[in-house]
Amino acid sequence: GVEYFYILGMVHLEVFSIKRGSVHLCVDGIAFLLLYKEEDITFKLCDLYALKKKIMNLDVVALFDSESPDIDVIHLPHCNRFLVLNVLELLEFRELLNGTFDILALNSAIQQILRKEVFRL
Repeated sequence: GVEYFYILGMVHLEVFSIKRGSVHLCVDGIAFLLLYKEEDITFKLCDLYALKKKIMNLDVVALFDSESPDIDVIHLPHCNRFLVLNVLELLEFRELLNGTFDILALNSAIQQILRKEVFRL
């Protein structure tokens, strides 16, 4: 069944999780909560999408270059915070964001199918 979590004084539904992080949807549907590396950051959907786009545009291969550091500092402009990720964490974070948006897309497709079936009856 569906599991609800009481986090930061609000009820949330887990959207997707990996070993060290998860994304939850607030039951009011207005905000997403990202839990990663002992951080909790709230996002509107558009801000979460902008973060995903920013993370996917990072050049992971360049981080393996011996002359550059193997960490990246990602600024989260919507809340004026930073994430510091090494290469492994960056790949893990990409998995978290990709999984989250895959689940959201699947949910949207299911909702469309259900609406068509209801109105067809």
